[in-house]
Amino acid sequence: MVKLSERIGLISPSPTLQLLKIKNTMKKQGKDILDFGAGEPDFPTPEIIKERGIDAIRNNHTKYTPVTGIPELKEAIIKSYMDEQGFQPGEEQIIVTPGSKFGLYLILQAITDPGDEVIVPKPYWVSYPEIVRYSGGNVVYADHLKENSLFELTADSYTEKFSGKTKAVIINSPSNPTGMIMNSEELKKIISACVDKNIFLIFDDCYRRIIYTDENFESPLKLFPDSMENIAIVSSLSKTFSMTGWRLGYTIASEYICKAMAKLQGHSSSNPCSISQKAAVGALLDDQSYLAPMIDEYRERRDFIANRFNEIGNISFVNPEGAFYFFADFTYYINKMGFKDDGDFAMDILNKLNIIVVPGTAFGAPNYLRISYANSLKNIRKGLDKLEEYLKG
Repeated sequence: MVKLSERIGLISPSPTLQLLKIKNTMKKQGKDILDFGAGEPDFPTPEIIKERGIDAIRNNHTKYTPVTGIPELKEAIIKSYMDEQGFQPGEEQIIVTPGSKFGLYLILQAITDPGDEVIVPKPYWVSYPEIVRYSGGNVVYADHLKENSLFELTADSYTEKFSGKTKAVIINSPSNPTGMIMNSEELKKIISACVDKNIFLIFDDCYRRIIYTDENFESPLKLFPDSMENIAIVSSLSKTFSMTGWRLGYTIASEYICKAMAKLQGHSSSNPCSISQKAAVGALLDDQSYLAPMIDEYRERRDFIANRFNEIGNISFVNPEGAFYFFADFTYYINKMGFKDDGDFAMDILNKLNIIVVPGTAFGAPNYLRISYANSLKNIRKGLDKLEEYLKG
């Protein structure tokens, strides 16, 4: 047997993808699964986008493309970002990637040397620490679990962890798993601090169109247009346009960062899927009237769950401002029911109720559960009825 590399031992399998594997196995066994672990919209890809993809196939747009993406898609990204965020990047400041996760991977591979520190939010999206470690960096956590400011995305939570070894910080807003958003004042503070210390800021805004408040959350690049050498925006079409399986994301950054990312992408994945790129042009430029009803439905589901949690009692949570997750503290029930930890608790829920939830430990927050409401209101009602009976039984 060939010995595996030491570096592959630095990372663990994705817990959320492992749950997907469990779900598929249980479905094959004929079990009726209620999936509250899903990190993807339950809505199908809109027809107008699918037609763009079908047209691409029919018109033989099925060959290699430029490594960094087709010009048509870059033009669509430029227009879309200007319309939504008030900043106009240049074509050479954009790289299209096979999903935003790969964009994040490319950035960290391009900028991180052994011993560099990268500050990630805690609770964190499960892949942040793993990608940092695989890039040779050391993970430092910005603590957003403080009782007096639970889940608040503050500049101080990052700057208090700055050291001489800090190379980059990652901000995820709206956040997975908490749904919280960093407001403009805090964003200004952290960008100023990063520019002053020459620290790179990676802003993951994959959920930026799924927001439930009326507050205006400005783009980092609009706030600090002259600081592009210190900022990268990692974005995705997966969540907003329900295009998870199309695997397409993009990064907006300075030209030298994009060139470094392109070198690695050219020797790994090569170009993103040609068909997906054509579909993405439609997603960004065609009619988007389907988005408002989707977000309204997410909001209705969020409000329903918040009301039910309050009715059940002894579940602590902060109402999400965006994305489609509740990150709720189940410490009371874990202790009351005698479970060792949130992992055992979540597995018991799966085995007894056929309900998938994600243990908070996967996000750096023991005794929490991430509950996705990317599911129908009918299924959410059914699942919470079963959960209440289980918790109070």
